[in-house]
Amino acid sequence: MSGSVVMRLVDDLPKHQNHKLFVDNWFASYDLAVELKKLGICMVGTVRKNRLAGCSLQTDASLIKSGRGSYDYRVETNENIMLLKWYDNKTVHLISNYKSQEPIENVRRWSVAAKQYVNVPRPAIVKEYNTLMGGVDLHDMLVELYRTNIKGRRFYLRIIFHLINMACVNAWLWYRRHCDQKNEKYRPLLDFVCDIAAGLLKRGTNEARKRGRPSESPKPGPSKKRVEKAPCPVADVRYDGVGHWPEHLADKSRCKLCIKSYSRTKCGKCNVSLCLNKEKNCFKDFHVKLL
Repeated sequence: MSGSVVMRLVDDLPKHQNHKLFVDNWFASYDLAVELKKLGICMVGTVRKNRLAGCSLQTDASLIKSGRGSYDYRVETNENIMLLKWYDNKTVHLISNYKSQEPIENVRRWSVAAKQYVNVPRPAIVKEYNTLMGGVDLHDMLVELYRTNIKGRRFYLRIIFHLINMACVNAWLWYRRHCDQKNEKYRPLLDFVCDIAAGLLKRGTNEARKRGRPSESPKPGPSKKRVEKAPCPVADVRYDGVGHWPEHLADKSRCKLCIKSYSRTKCGKCNVSLCLNKEKNCFKDFHVKLL
């Protein structure tokens, strides 16, 4: 089934143009490598042990005994399909219909036992896969970092939230590429996702909704705690022009815009202190986006 998915996805690719395709072990198999070679499509991928088409390679214990960087390979001569088993931190199987193990080069790897970097031989097929893979694997890894976990009988909710997580990761990847083009430092994925959440919660709303039922008991007196620095709202909330009303503060607080002055006025939506007097109007300047 996994191989048929790949064949369906490459239907629109021009045939016999030596396009390179990189797949992980859920899709890769000997039969897939053969079918892609007939279409003139090059393939490299990791493959599972139960999809080796009866090919016998050295055992894990034998490769571990030989040390890091050891490998064993076989070549199917009829279709010229190569299968390689390489040991680094653990063993991995790779299959290709165009790439071989040569040339062998040394790469730096950290050795926990020696507590230093050591040189480890790496076959060319491993380098090819590590260099040009990363689309699906990198995306899955980033989605898994801050996945929205939801439990319930309605299974389709997991699909919906998974699509939302994928959209957030794709947006961050585009944002990071844009920052690289402008030679600017990009924000981490966690901050980026938090900004999206804050923007969706507050953008276009007049006031923040309070959770739970209103309490009938009198509220306890304010405890003396250190005042935390108010975070700056995200741009989608700051410049949306909805519900930004001034509120009076009992105690003075440093202005979020000019920083030099203290003010008793704050924005009820952004929750930051801003100057608002006859000398300067930081409240207005803070909510106006400069072109």
